[in-house]
Amino acid sequence: MQGALSGTRWPSATLNYIFDASVGSAQRAQFRTWGQDWEAGSGVRLVENAAAANRVRVQRGSVIGCGQSVLGMVGGEQDLVISTNSNCWTRSVLAHELGHALSAIHEQQRTDRNNYVSIVDHGIVAQCGQGTWDANYGTVATQVATAYDYASVMHYPASAHYTCNGIDVWADITVLQAQPPGLPAGSGNACTSVATCQGTIGSGLVSARDLYGMALRYGYRYQVTVTGNGGGFYTASGQVESCGSDCYLVPPTNGTSTFRVNAFPASGSIASFAGACVGHSCVIAPNRNGNITLRFTRKTSVAAVTTAAGWRGGDMIFASGFEVPQ
Repeated sequence: MQGALSGTRWPSATLNYIFDASVGSAQRAQFRTWGQDWEAGSGVRLVENAAAANRVRVQRGSVIGCGQSVLGMVGGEQDLVISTNSNCWTRSVLAHELGHALSAIHEQQRTDRNNYVSIVDHGIVAQCGQGTWDANYGTVATQVATAYDYASVMHYPASAHYTCNGIDVWADITVLQAQPPGLPAGSGNACTSVATCQGTIGSGLVSARDLYGMALRYGYRYQVTVTGNGGGFYTASGQVESCGSDCYLVPPTNGTSTFRVNAFPASGSIASFAGACVGHSCVIAPNRNGNITLRFTRKTSVAAVTTAAGWRGGDMIFASGFEVPQ
């Protein structure tokens, strides 16, 4: 996910979670809503599931900074902690910590970060320890999935302050160049100069590259719905991973990859597609979550309707078991 990834993926792109008693009802409702920022543009799902063997416990507690989470799925129950500081329970902080839980490191910790930012320590190592510095600003060996992203929700602001041993400490991040080009289309326009990128870092929003990186990590989610009074079956081909009944996780297109659904109507039935695909075949280049509707209809049912209505321009005919425009 993100510009850079580490840790273990959640199976079927599903992060299970529960709430600790320290999280109130209003905050639980906000978490459910704000978590959709990650679900909207990738195949990831966040599911409240106390029965799951592997799950995240969302809680309030005492941490350095505003939040804390491990990277990816570690197995068993793992903590996602938001500080009890009243300023820390925000959409951006939750999105940031969920990014970690889904495997994203800090953008400024990418192995290529020195090409894009310089970072100066003002007391973090001396007061908080080398471990705190390494966890927030040290470079990490990662899978770089997208071009560097100043707009990433995983990027720290120009000056992030902590309190260690009662002393205020911080690190200054200075942008060295404008947002580099890269996928998805348009994401290079997040900031177009050093000055605007300096003001962009730490903006606290899930960016287009965040979502694209997450889709590279987990895929886009395609749900296939079969309807109608006819018979038949379908197969799904391409690089896919199952996420449940008639659900497929499909990686973003790289210009050549596709997701194909092949319908096989039973004798006496026809097949037609709707949703992400329209026509007598379903071949798409994945660039978003989608729904595909496949209808199997008995030919006798369709014939009765068309006979009553009469054949007109735009009516459908049958060809090789599919309903196609005349």
